[in-house]
Amino acid sequence: MWHGDWPAGRPTAPTRSDLPSACCLCTHNCGIRIDVESGRIAAIRADAQNPNTRGYICQKGYSLAHYVDHAQRVTHPLRRTPGGSFERISWSQAVREIGARLRSLRDRYSPRSIALAGCGGQGNHLDAAYALAFLQGLGSPNWFPALAQEKTQHPLVDRWMVRAPPTAYLVPDAEQSRTVVMLGTNPWLSHRGRRPRDLIRALQDDPGRTLVVVDPRRTETAARADIYLPIKPGADCYFLLALCADIVQRGLHDLDFIRQRTRGFEEISAVLRRLDVAALAARCRLRREDVGRVAWALATARPASLFFDLGVEQTPFSTLNAYLIRLLSAITGNLGRRGGNVYTAGPLASRLDLLDALPQPRARVSSIEAIPVLGPIGAFSPNLLPEEISVDGEARIRALIVEGSNPLLTYAGTDRLRAAFEALDLLVVIDPAFTETSRMADYVLPTPVAYEKWEWSAFPNGYPGIYAQVRPPVVAPPPEALPEAEIYYRLAVETGLVPRPSRAERALARSAASGGAALLFQALAGARGALQVGALGGALRAGALRAGVLGGALSSVVFSSYRLIGPGLPSPSLSSLWLLSHLFALTNRNDVLRSLPPGEKPAQPWELGARLFQRLLENPGGVEIARLDPAKNLETYCTFRDGRVRLALPEMLREVDRALRAVPAELGDFPFTLYTGERLWWNSNTIHRDPAWRKGKGPHCVLRIHPDDAKAVGVQSGDRVRVETHAGHLEVPCGLDDRLQIGHVSLPHGFGQLYPDPATGALREDGVNVNILTDAKDRDPFTGVPHHKHVPCRLRRAVEQSER
Repeated sequence: MWHGDWPAGRPTAPTRSDLPSACCLCTHNCGIRIDVESGRIAAIRADAQNPNTRGYICQKGYSLAHYVDHAQRVTHPLRRTPGGSFERISWSQAVREIGARLRSLRDRYSPRSIALAGCGGQGNHLDAAYALAFLQGLGSPNWFPALAQEKTQHPLVDRWMVRAPPTAYLVPDAEQSRTVVMLGTNPWLSHRGRRPRDLIRALQDDPGRTLVVVDPRRTETAARADIYLPIKPGADCYFLLALCADIVQRGLHDLDFIRQRTRGFEEISAVLRRLDVAALAARCRLRREDVGRVAWALATARPASLFFDLGVEQTPFSTLNAYLIRLLSAITGNLGRRGGNVYTAGPLASRLDLLDALPQPRARVSSIEAIPVLGPIGAFSPNLLPEEISVDGEARIRALIVEGSNPLLTYAGTDRLRAAFEALDLLVVIDPAFTETSRMADYVLPTPVAYEKWEWSAFPNGYPGIYAQVRPPVVAPPPEALPEAEIYYRLAVETGLVPRPSRAERALARSAASGGAALLFQALAGARGALQVGALGGALRAGALRAGVLGGALSSVVFSSYRLIGPGLPSPSLSSLWLLSHLFALTNRNDVLRSLPPGEKPAQPWELGARLFQRLLENPGGVEIARLDPAKNLETYCTFRDGRVRLALPEMLREVDRALRAVPAELGDFPFTLYTGERLWWNSNTIHRDPAWRKGKGPHCVLRIHPDDAKAVGVQSGDRVRVETHAGHLEVPCGLDDRLQIGHVSLPHGFGQLYPDPATGALREDGVNVNILTDAKDRDPFTGVPHHKHVPCRLRRAVEQSER
């Protein structure tokens, strides 16, 4: 099927300059320009013409050549031998064998015996439709993406409070705010948000604006704040409760907004009026008057916004934190208001009526429900994966496809996860690099990296504009590397998920590519898939049957588009984008129309979808594809019939009670609190393999510790420390940091890769894998999101080899 992304037989040594693309090292996908010499990336710079990032790029973006060229690229399919080594095999052999084993497991046990981990990456989203269509076509709901160990509490709470679609995402409209409260984020260093340093400087320079930073460590951002509150690690829910209670008790809430736009204020206000704000402040190790200053600033200096990230998302009571953030925004009248916290979305279509018809499955062991995030398909936290593999029973996970992810470094509880992987009947890794997870695989299938294939960025960055960037390849891939779309298509054919196209489908496809019959073609392809599953419906319960029918429809329309529409596009992979363009234009018509140039107003839905797809291809440097109406933000995303925000959620009222009854942990055997996953100048998750990309003096992977704690432990800067948790232990150099609180230590993520030494070729570990210390069972009860920012630990001076 695949005819390649490169014309004229893939040139091996092109020299081109000023090619538009995007950085794929984080979710912001800053626009870049690339120069290529002799087929390799030679220079990278910020793209001043990118409509979203407008010439901004951090220091990490300049390192992308290391992501493309390194010693661990997988260049052909690999199969594990009985002796544990890997041998080269052909694509046809790999697909045939994997397809047969997947069919056998599905038929012998159940579709739920198959799972997908990962999918996509930081701005590499063209694979997602194919991966999920394949999984849904098999009938399995088992998807464990990295995003579900960070953010799923937000769509869950938004569904409860405003009945928002899963594509919605609450963000601070901070550029328009008079007061900004930053919680659990250090954007000066992490570059969180659009041009974050410009925002912080603007807040500093305007005496009428206030920047508040709440963080256990006096971060680079905190040093620039008007008000800095050094909160106790893990106490965020008590701080947010204290703010809500103080505002209500002092009568600072926006009564007009509450009366017009909310329900349940009487019930939640009764809870808040009973709270002791001073006691809550004490649980945060903060002064009562400082909490009051922040409450006053939020409630009176309108508009005001809450700017939050992983520090409050991977900590105890993280779903409660998500609820309290929204409650605080609502009672101050800032929810959905310009300059407050507003809903934006990525360029994805989602209909709530589909979600209502599709009951979300639950994990077998924990009963945690899959949560749709950035789309209609539910996601399980990766923290649930080990137990879903290890549990007894016919329907346990027996086959796992890992794509665009390295779970042994990026998911919690490395040792437990490794043991679970050993119990699998089949492990397939789809990745450009030979990772730590690849070493355990039965098959390793090579893909191009983001700059060797067509790709697109679909994260919800920007407001009120919705931006997307479709990027052509800039360098050639290894000859045998296949895009993920082609891999999933071949597996779908091999497992019987792609029926032969009907005569009607072929006829419609010829005119659908130009737009005329696009929607009819999609409807027909989806109906065929739905009918194929529906014919088996006698053996399925109603909920499973609805899920199967919708999954079959999704699988059929995605792969039919790939097969029949794809050959006429610059790359067959773009057929999913063609499909999404039509669906997005159909469900977001007014928003898309607002983004078009003056005088350009396609009359028919299919014309608008075709024009949207054309605009994406015509603007490889990025384009605004829709524009939300800021005056109707809450009206757009609050889809309850009465248009009112639900403030008193029974689940969250019980969670407030649980938090208030929780007894602060005694120091005991683990007296320190470890913050795992700290952002540094030179870490980028595990996207980079070659440690040579990092600049400056090392070591980069160190345990940060307060000087007084270091003295008590008996170590100095540079000494090795043994860190022990309930889950495991490791040794790492320490570095002194007096900006930390006593008893609070920090260790970065994105290390632990095994990479060959340039001189000897022997594998050498780059830093340490922090997830040796984390426990997959230490997680939020609603979502399974881990408590990575609050890990109890103890420290000892490591015994040097000479001392043993």
